[in-house]
Amino acid sequence: MENQNQENSPNEEITTESQQHTINTNVSQEELENEIKRSEESIKVTEVTTTEGLKPTDTREYINKNGICRHRDNCAISTLKTIIRGFAIGYGLRAGIALLTGLILRKLYRNPRKLINQSILHKDPIGFGLFLGFYTGGFKGINCLLRAIRGKEDGLNSIVAGFIAGSAMMFSKSTEMALYLFARALESLFNAAVKRGYLKSYKHGDSVLFCLCTTILFHGFVWEPTAVRPSYMKFISKVAGKNRDIGAITSVIRDMYYQQQKK
Repeated sequence: MENQNQENSPNEEITTESQQHTINTNVSQEELENEIKRSEESIKVTEVTTTEGLKPTDTREYINKNGICRHRDNCAISTLKTIIRGFAIGYGLRAGIALLTGLILRKLYRNPRKLINQSILHKDPIGFGLFLGFYTGGFKGINCLLRAIRGKEDGLNSIVAGFIAGSAMMFSKSTEMALYLFARALESLFNAAVKRGYLKSYKHGDSVLFCLCTTILFHGFVWEPTAVRPSYMKFISKVAGKNRDIGAITSVIRDMYYQQQKK
């Protein structure tokens, strides 16, 4: 009997330990569930207090309303930061270049007032800063506004926002920049068409495009010189050489052609 009791005692100890372990696990699970419930309740309370504390005119009420905008700040503050950053970059670049050229090349350090008026306070740096600021910030702000109104993000938002933001060119009109963006837009359209399978990419397509553009430009240079930009005419004349008057040569070619046509 004593041996049986001794044999049963270890089994009883094991069962008691397992029961205690199950009790402890149950207690720990209950504690975890209680903590989760408390945290959820605290989150709900904070959400209620923050939404109730906001006024209708407060911009924080519209922070990522539909969960589409991915910037950290609200839409108004993010747009304002983009406008300020763009203006600082554009104005700083133009004003800095104008200031350096005035000091080094034009030697306007002898007349500081003229130097400031033609660099820091000139309309070109200010206009370029406004253009870059409202071009980037306007696109972001209008895009965020369309997301909030339409409740979705698709290509239409970017098209409308880009079209309206392009009106910032009025602050700093530049034909070169407009032509550059036009070329980049055509390139983007071509790449999109290739990606969707509407067109096929060609290995030497850039060379063919350059040949076509050169054909049009040189035809205008010879036969319609008034249609070519004066800056490009000067560039071609410099490439040809100082001792060669390209304009006189092309005029001779035109005169010979017209005389032959009269005969």
